[in-house]
Amino acid sequence: MLDRPFSADYDEQSRTVRVSGTIDELAGPRFRDVLQKYSKDFAETLVVDLSDVDFMPSLAIGVLATAHKNMRNAGAELDLVAEDGSVAQRVLHVCAMPYRTA
Repeated sequence: MLDRPFSADYDEQSRTVRVSGTIDELAGPRFRDVLQKYSKDFAETLVVDLSDVDFMPSLAIGVLATAHKNMRNAGAELDLVAEDGSVAQRVLHVCAMPYRTA
């Protein structure tokens, strides 16, 4: 299976970013920008659904860890969601990142 390109869709009502595709070295900066934009510079709580991610290397974990720290410092939360058995769920579990299953 070929990796799909990174994409992110935002639902304003639920404050949820649904990420799909590959979060590789090229997509990493775009992923960070999406999180920063929709959390209003990491100041507002944001839900990030990673259930449809195909590839999530350490760079993606670094982006999430930094966003999590920045948001916590601002009194906001980064609520990570991953479908049970998905690539993202397995990576988040191995990296001990806080998440909930979809």
